[in-house]
Amino acid sequence: MKKIYTLILSSIVTLSLNAQSIEGTWKLAPQAGALGVGPNQGDGSWWSNSSGDVTTRDCLFDDSLVFDANGNFMHYMDGNTWLESWQGVASEQCGAPVAPHDGSGSYTYTYSNNQLTVNGTGAHIGLAKVTNAGEISAGAPVASTITYDISWGANGEMIADINFGGGWWRFIYTQTTAPPPPPPVTYDVTFQVHTDLISGNVSGDGIYIGGGFVGGNDALLLADADNDGVWEGTMNLPAAGGHFTILNGNCSDWSCKEDISGQACADPNNYNDRNNLLGGFTQDTTLILQYGSCTTPSGVGINDNELNAVSVYPNPASELINITSNSNIDNIIIRDLLGKEVMNLNNINHPVQIIDVSNLSNNIYLVEIQSNNNTVMKKITLTR
Repeated sequence: MKKIYTLILSSIVTLSLNAQSIEGTWKLAPQAGALGVGPNQGDGSWWSNSSGDVTTRDCLFDDSLVFDANGNFMHYMDGNTWLESWQGVASEQCGAPVAPHDGSGSYTYTYSNNQLTVNGTGAHIGLAKVTNAGEISAGAPVASTITYDISWGANGEMIADINFGGGWWRFIYTQTTAPPPPPPVTYDVTFQVHTDLISGNVSGDGIYIGGGFVGGNDALLLADADNDGVWEGTMNLPAAGGHFTILNGNCSDWSCKEDISGQACADPNNYNDRNNLLGGFTQDTTLILQYGSCTTPSGVGINDNELNAVSVYPNPASELINITSNSNIDNIIIRDLLGKEVMNLNNINHPVQIIDVSNLSNNIYLVEIQSNNNTVMKKITLTR
């Protein structure tokens, strides 16, 4: 009887563990080894996060996964998550989520026989690059469905393992009762690209917007319905902004990317992508751009010559910054690199403004100067 009783008790324990619900809100366990990869399941010998990574990658560890009772899966990133170079950034860093791995899709999930499947292009847990067909960073396609093997830790941790073909990744999550952060604020951004400089040489594939916070090389295909050489398209993007580039055709190796190196709108820290939206935006926005040049066509939109009409100095600054313009300044807004507004000056009505920034911490800020219905963005560094 003793042996029979032991077997029955063991079966009850096993059934209890298998029946654990996946419903609720989960975050990566704030510990070393919450993410790891190795040749075998559960083996993080190739790489695993350190305890220090919980702080340096806090934008990933605070992301929330929500599985509801109706089979819906929501991935909240709060406008900031961990990015890798395959997503268009110069190096691994925190930044605005890059579509389609930005949590904006309508995702679903199923959980059965200790397997979790998330459905929807860009849906994932753990790291965005890891799929059942391989890592996107190594050339695997973006997945529309990903399946993870689920087991449970002694304290209720959800352990998700995935075989990507060349090894195994493991992600360890803990359940939280804290509500997920609200989804990031987004706006419609219309890209209008004038192709005068490449007239007659527009690729048969068309003009694309890609890179940075927009997505891959073919993230947004523009259209020129009336054949006037002006290509246009709209995309819903996070308000925090980011860099992007224009491509003449669909080329995954970025060889058809415009060359604006050394020009005013180029960001040398991001492969000379355009930086027009690094300061973020607060409403639906239209960007009027000239392929291959930072200067927009004469009389259209904001001519980049306006950049030369506004000065912000000294840079770097410590206590005070001076802003001068060829015309009266209406408003000045200062934001951090995540798009958060830290200072707002209205109804200035003067071509010169001195601003005390001594209460701002050392960092890089974006200064938005509004004048005569035009807006100019300047980047400034505060050091003390």
